[in-house]
Amino acid sequence: MRSLRRRARLAAAAAGAVIVGASGFLFASSAHADVDIVHIGAVQGSIADGDTDFTSPLAGQTVYVQGVVTQLTMEANGNKGFFLQEKADATDGDPLSSDGIFVFNNKFSTVRTLNGSPAQAELGANWTVKVGDEIVVRAVVGSYFGNIQFSGGSTFVYDVVASGLDPLAEIAAVEVDPPDNAKASTEYFRRHLGMQLTVPADSVVTAGRDVYSSGGEVWAMRGDSEAAQQDGYAARAFRDAHPLDTVEGNFDDGNGYLFVMGDMGIRATEGTNETVIAPAKTYDVITEANTGGVYLSFAKYGIQVANDLALEGGLEPAENEPVEPAGRNEAGIASYNIENLYDFRDNPNSGCDFAGNTGCTDAEDPEGNVKPPFNYVPASYEEYEAQLLRQAGQIVEDLHSPAILMTQEGEAQDVCSVNPEWTEDADLGPDRLVCDLANTGEANTGGDGAPDSIQELALVIAEYGGPDYTATGDLDSADTRGIMTGFLYQPKLAGLSKVKSWDPVFGAAPKVEYPTEADAINADVQNPKALNAALPQEVIDQCKSSGVFACNGFDVFSRPAQVAKFFLKDKHGFKASEIYLINNHFSSGPNTRVLHRTEQANYVAAISAAILDHDRRAKVLAGGDLNVFPRPDDPFAEGQVISGDWVGPSDQLAGLYEHSGLSSLHDLMVEEHPEAAYSYTFMGQTQTLDQMFVSPALLREVEAAVSAHINADYPADAYDFGEEPAYGRYGVSDHDPSIVTIDIR
Repeated sequence: MRSLRRRARLAAAAAGAVIVGASGFLFASSAHADVDIVHIGAVQGSIADGDTDFTSPLAGQTVYVQGVVTQLTMEANGNKGFFLQEKADATDGDPLSSDGIFVFNNKFSTVRTLNGSPAQAELGANWTVKVGDEIVVRAVVGSYFGNIQFSGGSTFVYDVVASGLDPLAEIAAVEVDPPDNAKASTEYFRRHLGMQLTVPADSVVTAGRDVYSSGGEVWAMRGDSEAAQQDGYAARAFRDAHPLDTVEGNFDDGNGYLFVMGDMGIRATEGTNETVIAPAKTYDVITEANTGGVYLSFAKYGIQVANDLALEGGLEPAENEPVEPAGRNEAGIASYNIENLYDFRDNPNSGCDFAGNTGCTDAEDPEGNVKPPFNYVPASYEEYEAQLLRQAGQIVEDLHSPAILMTQEGEAQDVCSVNPEWTEDADLGPDRLVCDLANTGEANTGGDGAPDSIQELALVIAEYGGPDYTATGDLDSADTRGIMTGFLYQPKLAGLSKVKSWDPVFGAAPKVEYPTEADAINADVQNPKALNAALPQEVIDQCKSSGVFACNGFDVFSRPAQVAKFFLKDKHGFKASEIYLINNHFSSGPNTRVLHRTEQANYVAAISAAILDHDRRAKVLAGGDLNVFPRPDDPFAEGQVISGDWVGPSDQLAGLYEHSGLSSLHDLMVEEHPEAAYSYTFMGQTQTLDQMFVSPALLREVEAAVSAHINADYPADAYDFGEEPAYGRYGVSDHDPSIVTIDIR
């Protein structure tokens, strides 16, 4: 503890001096009683190596601290705040504690002065927040989801010590330089929580900008980091299990050298909450140093830079192992998560697909209940159509119009059919489809057996100049909120095979060996067909609402696996071969819902085994968004405690690797082009969630397997902030499509 007489202005007062306050008033500093001031470092606490408890040692206590206002902040919702940091010569001298703290101030630009304080005598009831003021505040030490902070509701200004200071000249200037190890990196940022850190010029973006309702963020690394020095497309952050990670071996460091920048400071600088951080893409270079306070939100320590990013374009992600068009006697088969492709029509059969709907409930699967607001619904038909057009452009230009596409996250709705007046040149817009938006269930007259959103996507592909596609899919593959897997195929290149009632998968009694009761939908005789079953009781007994034991209801799938059998045509249009496709969208994770996703892999393995037991030469492809990593990657390191005596690796796809009769094409991708072997970015690093597994007969026909890097590395859309897509069709989804090219001779 130090007294105000030692740390503020009383030394001058003892000599009979007077001090000029922030507003120019004169007052004698000896006119008030002493108060005890603590260092901000004492509020933040000293973080030793290996610490796991980051709570403040003074949590809940009322303290006086002194510091310089270094930066203002503004959130997307208009909430304001500021960072307060001690002068370089007035800290506690402890490098393990932070010298700065964040003050949340709600919608206000002022902070109340303390009753009877010098600040109140000088300024009245309120002090206007101003960068460069050195102030003494009395505040209650609080925490907001781990961010140690003061709240404006319990913070009072006791004194304004000085005004008009240059904050960055008064505090210790620190360039961000986190260690490689993830645990050590977390400790590093916790020791700088609330302090100003500078992002140096030549830092390199490692993941395209993400955008949330709260704003945007960009992940980067220093330009002199080991990862940034790698050649070409390898100059980025790969998950530790990837062969291009900078430290040899699996689960070695967690890529702690990464850091994330947010835009709370940018909004305050620009004076508006209608802005978002620059649309950076992977490999862009930051050309100007940028400084901001460290703020903890959603378990991420973000540097809230004061100015927008100055960027120089780096390598083009889309040119990293691009898809080659299928040649003669070849066919392309793609898997594409089209990210919440909901149309702008209020489905009368759904209570959760449009603004104003009350929500969706499922008495048998209450974990899947969906309540408003539904932030996946487009804001307008124009926004929905723009998504269709960008995805159509990717399918035609970047995927080169594969023969078949497996889609995930299309809307599970069939209340529309193609307008008889539609042609590629008709320009009908929302009237491409004729819909019944009034009647429900069997009384609805609008459906035609094809899911509406991907059917409209097929029409837009043709309008774009691409080939004709047919949409198909079993609506029983939908989850409660109404997204499903589906298929698009070119009739000139492929068709749906006819199936019999005795078929081992598509028939009335599927031969899928799984130790629980099959769902009623399994008895449907159709192609495509959704399949599902009850979860094993031992899994249900462990199901909780969150964490590794979370479950999406009591069936194996919240979004049932969907199987389709296609025949592929040769150049003359004759049937050349048949292929089984198992289209999947596993429960999200990867480090949650572990048992649930493990059973999903087991069930898909059982579907594949049923096909191959019937015909060992069958060509089978199982794929989609599996929401967990391929071997040897894993969300849990070997020996890491998952729960109780359950330790990593979790190996959630073990069923596919060991009991399906299929081989992972990710292994082929890593071997042939490791720098392009990923489908997603998260927390600044690459990872693979979208995968394909193929049977031996199909593996022999594989000519190429790649991910098209046209989405995950590009900035997410910022429509809510008035920004149009910065890179045209790129970045329309958060997943990169995967495509395999096969020889059909």
